[in-house]
Amino acid sequence: MNNSNCFKPNTHIQNIPQNNPVKKLTSIVLTASVLATSVLAIGLLTTNPVIANSAAPIAVTVAQVKYVQRSQPIKNSGRISHKNEIRLAFKTSGLIEQINVEEGDEVKAGQILATLDLEEINAQQQRAASNYKKATADLERFSKLYDEAQVSLQIKQNAQTASDTAAAELQIVNFNQKLSVIHAPVDGHILKRYVESNELIQSGQPAFLIASKKQGSVVRVGLIDKDIVKMANGDLAKIFLDAYPARIFTGSVSEIGLSTDSGTGTFEVEILIDDQGLLLRSGLIARVEITPVTTDFHYYIPIESVFKADNGSGKVFILNEETKMVNEVSVEVIEFLRDEVVVRGNLKASDKIIKLGTPYLRDGSIVSVINET
Repeated sequence: MNNSNCFKPNTHIQNIPQNNPVKKLTSIVLTASVLATSVLAIGLLTTNPVIANSAAPIAVTVAQVKYVQRSQPIKNSGRISHKNEIRLAFKTSGLIEQINVEEGDEVKAGQILATLDLEEINAQQQRAASNYKKATADLERFSKLYDEAQVSLQIKQNAQTASDTAAAELQIVNFNQKLSVIHAPVDGHILKRYVESNELIQSGQPAFLIASKKQGSVVRVGLIDKDIVKMANGDLAKIFLDAYPARIFTGSVSEIGLSTDSGTGTFEVEILIDDQGLLLRSGLIARVEITPVTTDFHYYIPIESVFKADNGSGKVFILNEETKMVNEVSVEVIEFLRDEVVVRGNLKASDKIIKLGTPYLRDGSIVSVINET
């Protein structure tokens, strides 16, 4: 037998004319067979894990998960004010006769800041003094008459009541007269002056706002509940002011609110500032970084390792060092730092996490570690 015939094309197919329907049908069948074989091969590659994972490992870098206790600064902003700010007012209503200070003036304790026109209050004082003098004389006279049995006990008692009433009225007038002059209660500065000379002022209406020089300056910030529980008196803080961009002020927590502000829903924290000898004006905006002493343990991972981060959650890949496979794990994002992320989740301190290469991975991918950080 001539073996060369085995490699000759099928003469029956070749000899069929090109426009013959049988030859066209045969070509269609052969094409369909090739396509079916290709689809089957692709299906095996994608569904068979042995075949799928037989591809070259994906190069990645890894980093060690850190489970440590760190003091992360709590950042917020607030307004500078003085520790002790006092509103001063007249006890009685009247016409302002004299104002001796302006806003920004430095004052000494006991210094006269303003006075009312005392004509009316002096007249009231004279009347009360006269009534008291008369009531005292009547009491003395009726007491002698009672001792001589010339008047009844009731008359003597009425005289005693009138004397006591007149004494009380005189005391009230003297008190009002004293508070018709405003004195500086402490050494400090006049922050606000709300009135002018010859102005009619009502009782209790603020006339001045004075800041005590001794107590110093503070900044008050509002913290949310997860931050306020970390605070303690004495926690250190850094204060940054746009008014003094080249300076970093320091301070410490001096007061911590126990209830929320009804307007903001936050807890107020007061920080006493070391003003470095400068006059920090009330109302300056300050940025604050408080470093709490009490901290919790958290996981710290590289910022590059987190993907699909959204609404406080994200994904990471954990390396199985035996199989060189990666597992996708969900984490809760607590805070983004400069080059790290603070997270909570199903992690261990011994885990190694994929740092670079996450966009090319999926759960179960085989990887090749090129270096560790």
